[in-house]
Amino acid sequence: MSRLKVAVVYSGQPRSFEHVIPSHKKFLDGLDVDSFHSTWNHASDKEWSLIHKCPYIKDTDSVDYNIPERGDLYRFEQLLLGNKPNHPIFMLGRIQYMTSVLANKRSKEFRSYDYVVRLRYDFTYEGKLIDMLPKANKVNDICITRKMGGKSSDINIWDGFAFGKPYAMSLYFDFHRWIPFSLFNENILNWKFQPEFVYGTYLRHVRLNVIDCGVQPHHVYPDGKNIDWHRTERTVQYLSLIHI
Repeated sequence: MSRLKVAVVYSGQPRSFEHVIPSHKKFLDGLDVDSFHSTWNHASDKEWSLIHKCPYIKDTDSVDYNIPERGDLYRFEQLLLGNKPNHPIFMLGRIQYMTSVLANKRSKEFRSYDYVVRLRYDFTYEGKLIDMLPKANKVNDICITRKMGGKSSDINIWDGFAFGKPYAMSLYFDFHRWIPFSLFNENILNWKFQPEFVYGTYLRHVRLNVIDCGVQPHHVYPDGKNIDWHRTERTVQYLSLIHI
């Protein structure tokens, strides 16, 4: 019996990736895996070296953090920053755009896979993916986890894990196209602007069947770092990189 073909999409900065690779190999065991990696074009040689440690790597790409081709996302950010200086999630659009770059460039190829999966460089995941895949057996099923992303609303969707058939995941990766208009959505307008709530609203807006598969993620920080670093220094660094 042939193995299921799975495309795994990674994005971001791979600071902790070397520490999570053994766990990801266990999580993906039993599947025929190709991985696709996107990061910022200012990534260091060390970061590229970490990305290329992935045993499944098939393609890589990078995105200019200043996203000169995305005036719509810049407008969105200025609206947020105008309401609250250094809004903690102003960079949501550009991060999701970078996450999607290879899913869009390789969209035809992605349709040949049985499943497409979103993982993060800085998390481990309990269990084995092969045991979870049958939960997404319809083209519009998308499996996420409610173990991360806050409990302020049942709508919330964490962006660090998802899987589904290629059709469902193509819509998942198109989130960046909808973000510039999200501030005009009545449900979001009447709720605090929280990325998990915005993501969850979008997935339901495009009529995906959102399923909580219950997987437990664990955040792995770079050596010597912790959650306070992630909440303070990282957001400030993102803002300082913008050419306003």
